Amino acid sequence: MQQPDLIILNARVITMNPERPYAQALAIAGNKIMALGTSGEINSIRAKHTRVVDAQMKTVMPGIIEGHVHLFGGGVELAVLNISHINSFQSLSDSVSQHRKANPNLKVISANGIAHQSLGADGPITRQLLDRIVSDVPFIVGCFDRHTMWANTKALEAAGIMRGRNLPVGNEIVLDSEGLATGELLEPAAYMLVQQLTPTQGREWLGMTTGENPSPAATPEQRRIDENYMKQGIAFANSLGITSLHNMDGNFYQLELLKSLLDRGELNARVEVPFHQKNTFELSRVDEAAEMHAQYKGDMLHSGRVKLFMDGVMETLTALMLDDYPGHPGNTGAPLFTAEQFNAIAARVDKHGLQLSVHAIGDGAVRRTLDGFEFAQKQNGKRDSRHRIEHIEVIHPDDIPRLNQLGVIASLQPVTAVGVPGIPKEPILSRLGEKLPWSYPWQTLRETGATIAFSSDWPVAPLDPFLGMQAAMTCIPPTSNCPDQKQSLMNTLHGFTFAGAVMEFMEGRKGMLKKGYLADVVVLDSDLEDTSPDKIRNVKPVMTVCDGRVVWEA
Repeated sequence: MQQPDLIILNARVITMNPERPYAQALAIAGNKIMALGTSGEINSIRAKHTRVVDAQMKTVMPGIIEGHVHLFGGGVELAVLNISHINSFQSLSDSVSQHRKANPNLKVISANGIAHQSLGADGPITRQLLDRIVSDVPFIVGCFDRHTMWANTKALEAAGIMRGRNLPVGNEIVLDSEGLATGELLEPAAYMLVQQLTPTQGREWLGMTTGENPSPAATPEQRRIDENYMKQGIAFANSLGITSLHNMDGNFYQLELLKSLLDRGELNARVEVPFHQKNTFELSRVDEAAEMHAQYKGDMLHSGRVKLFMDGVMETLTALMLDDYPGHPGNTGAPLFTAEQFNAIAARVDKHGLQLSVHAIGDGAVRRTLDGFEFAQKQNGKRDSRHRIEHIEVIHPDDIPRLNQLGVIASLQPVTAVGVPGIPKEPILSRLGEKLPWSYPWQTLRETGATIAFSSDWPVAPLDPFLGMQAAMTCIPPTSNCPDQKQSLMNTLHGFTFAGAVMEFMEGRKGMLKKGYLADVVVLDSDLEDTSPDKIRNVKPVMTVCDGRVVWEA
């Protein structure tokens, strides 16, 4: 008879299984859930070798499925200065000074998390402003949204771009009236030129910026460095109760790094990596996604999805809108694919039986994406495709029912939404104008029957899922004519667990705690159901179990 390796007793188990929503205890054997029941029932099947964990009447829940991350970039940025908190020139200068004292041998200073308006009256950010902080070595500052970076004079000179360079449409080295770089670098083709100066030479962002593998190929030493960053990113995720990660950028190189960890028994989370179809690629490149899927289809590491960007972001007026931005006549944003191009990609991805996941922020991008999914259905016939739209920051009312009608999943990130306490309302309110009631439509979409999955977009936003849960549960309508999008606790937990499993066609094996399901479990230090919504961010995991293995303990 099978015996348990681990039992968790005296718990408030939230199973996410509608047939049995709660239990007091559970047992794990190998990498599967062996049983759920009362503490007495589960304790009665313990064996000599069984590890026993007393949950002390705190919540035990399925491992969190993080549906939208950039794992490699996030892992690297754990070692980079985080400046998301700064609000003036002085606070930026002080942060950098402390960072340099703690890391005296840095040949390049990198910082991330700033917003365009972070310096307030001390802005705008220019190379001259950055030179006042660091002038002796390259200094690179990244915007939280990953669409803009700023560099000091030393970095621009080292990259050879002080007088600009011809770049693909939509990417720009901003020049002043004398033809010299201001320091502002818009979009990846521009900022990757200074990222080449960093220790990883920007390899962590190739899966997003070019979709290609490193060229020349990474050396064994570089691969070792990169594998270590992947491990650090996963360990950080484990510490937050995360057991599965859906990566949002991809190339074969990332899969190879993760496969090396898997082969050594060091892959401590399930990772799904897509193929990134860039707008510079031929249509036929989509077929590489099928190759990825053929090579990687295990429980711990798999591929089966194509990711692309339909538009940019509202902050920089690059999100694609159906109408002109208020105060910006003639500007509806910057689409990366025409409707015809996207329809062809959607049909080809769909014909391969793969999933398509599209960054679409503006209502124009959301409509173009839905139109493409509908086109693919007409071309190939209807199937359970579960194509995804990432973000949906604003949607036209006519398109709200279409997600459910087309079987499209809304992959949403509560932590950055306007209406969440502490999140600045500008410049988004100005960008949206009269469209504000159709923004961040979590509950609006849920009520149509669409599947709603929650995530973070780390490192664009903090990875902590409990911060995201609090955001989902405490958001308030930004103006009186906006509907309430606040989420209940159970709907929020569903978005961070079972809905993530549905997104990757794994709802029959994970996303809930049920006999025979994969043993991905997190034990918390609090009773979630007894925690005020505005205190959820304080909840911390005390143990994370992935595939039956304890991968993190407080």
